[in-house]
Amino acid sequence: MWVMLNNHKSTELDNSAVAQILSLYPEEKLIERPVFKNAFANDSINFAELQSESEKILIPWQLFFLDAINLKHELDHIEKQRADKVSAKLVAKRTGVGNVTSKRIIDRLIRLQNYISQNGSLPKNSFCGSLINKTEKEAVTHTTVFFGIDINKFRSYKNKSSALAYLIERVESKCINISQGVLTNKMLPTWQVVDNKIYKSTSGFVIKDDSIPFIFLPSEINPDEVDGRQIYTLIYLLALIGLNEYNYFLEKDFRATDLSSTGAQRKIYGITSEFLLPSHETEELRGKTITPQIRDNLASAYKITPTAVVVTLRMRKIIPTKEEYEALLPPPYKPVTNIDRHVNAPRVETSVRKFCGKYSFEYINAGIRTNSLSSIQAQYLLFGSVNKKGFKKYRIGLKI
Repeated sequence: MWVMLNNHKSTELDNSAVAQILSLYPEEKLIERPVFKNAFANDSINFAELQSESEKILIPWQLFFLDAINLKHELDHIEKQRADKVSAKLVAKRTGVGNVTSKRIIDRLIRLQNYISQNGSLPKNSFCGSLINKTEKEAVTHTTVFFGIDINKFRSYKNKSSALAYLIERVESKCINISQGVLTNKMLPTWQVVDNKIYKSTSGFVIKDDSIPFIFLPSEINPDEVDGRQIYTLIYLLALIGLNEYNYFLEKDFRATDLSSTGAQRKIYGITSEFLLPSHETEELRGKTITPQIRDNLASAYKITPTAVVVTLRMRKIIPTKEEYEALLPPPYKPVTNIDRHVNAPRVETSVRKFCGKYSFEYINAGIRTNSLSSIQAQYLLFGSVNKKGFKKYRIGLKI
């Protein structure tokens, strides 16, 4: 197709190359957007439209102008990074709710991780693989000691959001970067561009690194990720890092998965449940009738969801029958929605800090302050594209 500039043919693009670029994130179906559909139909696209559309989908417009060799190099590099850093299960597009992980989020986090690795001499993280050959109880003890987690303090918080914040702070203190799903301030393409179901289906996952592994919590992009669920997700993903088991992730319907799990996966669930709801705390319930009140009291005391309580008790055979188990499962969480409610977007630096995580945030800010990072490079790291307005607000907010 031709790129039109001032109503004249300027540069000819290879249609197959354009299709390849738009297939970088197949779950987003970018090739079906009207601008590109018309471009393929008419074999031409206005340069201004290409720039504008590229900004919306957070793909550099310059990518479309690379020759075949350089484009192949760029695309091969992206695929290799994905293969090296995350499980093949994550990058494969799968059917079913909760089984499609956003490749865009994966690519953004890999870019952030690479920036940290290239600009800091971090030692090997001794937590990686440190849970191998440990029993579930030994793994829990090692984890709490390593991260300096005061279990009593964790459980003493009045609400689960505060307990989650405490866990995040403790985990991040030991060179593990925690990124959270954020849709505000152009951190990801908005719903006008990409159906939010794509992001809402993204589960928690880990990006491998010997020095600074990344944990991704779906957080606000997934309405099912209530604070209790995020706490469970965080500990589960931490267990993956400790076991060097990067081939797993926490699926949306974990209640079905963990009951049928075997081998390594069962051990991951075992460590997670032992950390959050120790087996010695539930033994006294054996032989007793578990009521919804008992379920909810445990969920409140141990900062997990009622579903996690029921699943854990079923795994430990404290809930003996399938019928009792299913009767105790609470209905799926349904977030309260109000289309008339207006929610102010948080400050841009707040969105960046949540999405990028502690270490990315600090390294990028240091690069901006020392001028070792250009404004364009900073914008790609922070927002995934050039966002001059957002970057200006960001610098003002941080007083840079």
